[in-house]
Order: sequence, then structure tokens, then C-alpha cells
Amino acid sequence: MRRSPRPALLAAGALMLGVWGPAVPAAGQASVPVLAKLTLVEQPVERQDGATSWRQAVEGQPVRIGENLRTGPVGLARLELPWMVLTLSPSSTVAFPDEFLLSASLETGRVVVASESRDALKLVTSEAAVRGKGRAVIRREGGRTLVSCLEGRFLVEGAGGGVWLDGGEGTVVASGGRPLAPQPTPEPPPTLSLVPGRDPVYVAPGDPLELHWSSAEPAFQVEILPVGSDYVLIQRDVGPPPARVAIPWGGAFRWRIASRDDRGLEGRPSGDGQIAVELAR
Repeated sequence: MRRSPRPALLAAGALMLGVWGPAVPAAGQASVPVLAKLTLVEQPVERQDGATSWRQAVEGQPVRIGENLRTGPVGLARLELPWMVLTLSPSSTVAFPDEFLLSASLETGRVVVASESRDALKLVTSEAAVRGKGRAVIRREGGRTLVSCLEGRFLVEGAGGGVWLDGGEGTVVASGGRPLAPQPTPEPPPTLSLVPGRDPVYVAPGDPLELHWSSAEPAFQVEILPVGSDYVLIQRDVGPPPARVAIPWGGAFRWRIASRDDRGLEGRPSGDGQIAVELAR
């Protein structure tokens, strides 16, 4: 049974985090630096510290250097560092190797990097290295790395060189290759085409809901967020409309949709549609 989000999560600015210090070690163990904190866990999400088998992750736990995280087919995790946020989509695996230069390694799946104050932690894959400031989507699939800069500016490096991406630009990096020249990312579906749109649709918790929009692109990704918060609670890659989702919690939610083109690059999300889920009595 899935838990309900904490009430504080449904308000903007619910979780304010400070700078993480070193973890308090158990007796006889060396101190391992804390890198981030798990501020949202939608199961299944697992963690591994390299010396143990995979085990269930728990919201509020610290994430230390040398650990790995993976999400299941519908799992989602949000990690907060003092200067950035990293959100793992379903079916993603990220490692935080214990190396001289601090980085995160995306083995498979999709992550969203958001860093407003300074350059984000470098995120590497087998094909590329990504760093910058703003908001970017990084995917690793089919032996390629796909990077979309939604806001700000990011440097994407591959074999033999790199390219800078500004907001609304993306690139693809194949194994052993140089990143493609910056490409425009696809436009979002028109917000006015979203159904439900500005007038919320009312549903019961767990009831299937059809989402509709208009676009000629071949693929999309949909997100469900609480009203007044940037915490993504549900994220799915979907085909042409309609898409079906079921929200298990009561409350006020918003949904948005982003297009993916035939290269697989993801664009900026649309505006919001509104969904109201009845509160449990």
C-alpha cells in the first residue's frame, strides 16, 4: 500500500535543507561523508553501499559517497544537496563513486539536474560528462546519452570534444563519439490543449484518469506534482495521447507534459492542467 505524501510536501517550500555534514559512524567504522539527503521516495527505490546487497531506501535517509541508488519501474527518488537537486525517474540507476573528483554516474535511465546558485555536480555516463548551472534532463538509453538543457547553460563533453547547450537546446552522444552540434528541443504541447486543463477534474484516489493533449511528436513524458510544490510525485514516459494515470493520494495536483522528438530529445514541459483527488474520509 502506497503512503500518502506528508501534508508539508503539498505546500511550496516544505523541506528546507542545510549543508550536510559527515555521517555519524557506527562503533568501529570509519566516518563516510554524507553527500545528499533523500527528500522523496516513491517505492520501489533501493540503495547499496558497495559492501551490502540492495535494500529498500527510506525517505529522510542520507546518501553517502560510494553508494548507489536505483528506482523500480514506477519508483522515483529526489536527492537534495546543499546547492542542487537530483531527481531519478523510474528504472534509473545512479552511483556516487568514491573518487577524488566528486561526481554522479548515470548507468541507465533518466535524471533531472537542477542547480541555480552554482554549477551542478558533474554527471557522467559511459558516453558523456555533463556539468553546468540551471536545469537539464539527462537520459541514457540504447548506448547513447541524450541531454536537454531546459534552463541555464550546460557543457556536454564526449570523446574528442564538447558542446555548450543553452535553454531549449539538446544534444546526443554516441559511444566513442563527439556530441552532436546543439539541436533545438521539441516544443511542448499547447497548454490550452491539455484535458484536464485549467478547470480541475475531480477523481477518487486510485481511479484511472485519462490525460489528453495535442502534438505531432512521437513520444512524451508526463509528470504529476502537488499544487504549490516542485516535487514530482509521478513521472512516466508515454506514447501519443491519451495517457492514463492513477493518483493514490488525496489533494490538489497539477500535471504537465513534455514532447520527445524522433531523436529522443526531451523539450520543456507544458503549462499545467489541474486535478483534484478526493480526500479520504
